Amino acid sequence: GGSKEAYDIIADILKPVSAQTDSGACVTYVGPGGAGNFVKMVHNGIEYGDMQLISEAYDVLKTVGGLTNDELAAAFTEWNQAELESYLIEISSIILAKKDDQSGKEGDFLVDKILDKTGMKGT
Repeated sequence: GGSKEAYDIIADILKPVSAQTDSGACVTYVGPGGAGNFVKMVHNGIEYGDMQLISEAYDVLKTVGGLTNDELAAAFTEWNQAELESYLIEISSIILAKKDDQSGKEGDFLVDKILDKTGMKGT
C-alpha cells in the first residue's frame, strides 16, 4: 500500500522484474497505506491452505495408500507437470525425493527424519 503517485513512479521498474502470466505482469496498485498488508495477509492465507492440502495429500497417500517416498515424489512431480503446477508442489516433490546423505544407509529419506511437531515464533 501507499500513494498512487509513488506507484506510478516505480511501476515501470517493477513490471519487468515481477512474475508474469499470459495476461501480463503480476503487479498492480492495490490502494493506500495498509492495503499491501491486507494483500499479503490474503496471500499467506491461501498459501497456508495450499500447504495444508499438500500435507493432507501426502499423509493419505503415505498412510492409507501405502506409497513409498519414491512413489510419492513421482506423484508430486507428475502433478507439477499438469494443472496443479506450482512452486509448493515442485519443492514438495524435491523434498520427498531427497535422501539423507549423512545417515550412511541406502534409501534413507530425509523426509522421514522430520518431527511432526510445531511451535510458535510469537509473531
